[in-house]
Amino acid sequence: MPRSPQLIIPRHCIGCGLWLTSQEKWRLGCAICEAQWPDLRGEKGEMFMQERCMLTRMWTGFRLRENATLENQIHEFKYRGRRQLGLQWGRWVASVGDAPRSKLKSNRVVLVPVPLHWRRKWKRGFNQAEWIAKGVSREWGVDVYPKALIRYSHARSLTGLSMKKRQDVTASAYKMGRRRPPESSTIVLVDDVMTTGATIRSCAAVLELANHQVLGALTLALA
Repeated sequence: MPRSPQLIIPRHCIGCGLWLTSQEKWRLGCAICEAQWPDLRGEKGEMFMQERCMLTRMWTGFRLRENATLENQIHEFKYRGRRQLGLQWGRWVASVGDAPRSKLKSNRVVLVPVPLHWRRKWKRGFNQAEWIAKGVSREWGVDVYPKALIRYSHARSLTGLSMKKRQDVTASAYKMGRRRPPESSTIVLVDDVMTTGATIRSCAAVLELANHQVLGALTLALA
């Protein structure tokens, strides 16, 4: 019987570098390091997200800027092209709590990543939200529609902008794309970091105007 690749090339904790003996593929850190993370998975994170973006269900992973290791992970993922980190982090966020399809037997749940403008995607080489969504889809067993939305206006990074300025920039930045989810589906938006919630609200508004039902949103981190 062939040996598991995990036994040949062990995975390591992103914090201390120790080998991970856990069989869960979403595991990223050892028990000691994960205990130090500002973990927001579950009801606490959902409450914080709903304060900024009133959707029915919300999922998030950790609070940004409270742990240097996690800040570095975001940087490695977004700016150094480490797509597999997004895949693993998506699985990590989705591994806690109930999957939305367990609550919605009559509707098909799908994931819609928040899109990048084509210039930024071309420069970066990928859309980080799409890779997080791919990881979530593996845990929840749902489909991803990466071209359901497009961003047609290009603007500088929203980092550091006030809530009002973020709302102004994102209010008309998105529109429906070429490959839309089935009309009978229920949508969960996926992004990397939520700050004010302006991006999620704008994307949800576009989908709802096109007669799609938006259940909620999932982000890797909460700023």
